[in-house]
Amino acid sequence: MNQEMEEFVQAVHRTVVQDGMADYKDIYEEEVDPNVNDYTACIAFYQQSSDAAQKRMRQMMEQTIIDTVSHVFGIIDGSSGLNGSALEAKLALVRVDEAGDPVETVETDGALQDTFLGYIEDRDLNAL
Repeated sequence: MNQEMEEFVQAVHRTVVQDGMADYKDIYEEEVDPNVNDYTACIAFYQQSSDAAQKRMRQMMEQTIIDTVSHVFGIIDGSSGLNGSALEAKLALVRVDEAGDPVETVETDGALQDTFLGYIEDRDLNAL
């Protein structure tokens, strides 16, 4: 595992998981009309739930985000296929300088999903 991939998956975790959960927390605290659509009905259901149930729902949302990121990384890595498609993706990480010019390219070599899941596991073990 290389430093660039570690840096990348940690940045994805911060951006997609942590910032996403902060966004959801804000959204789920806003006053909504539960009769507008299914989304506002879900928010109202969350708001009417006990603190313990809200915490469990936030845990489920976070795990769903983590699973989704992992699945997308698996598609990019080639370890998970796309249903009904013969297309495959390949990703290279490109470090840029202050001017935005590329200075280094690192192939991910199909290890994004494993690196991400390893980071999640390490983070969870350190939280105990």
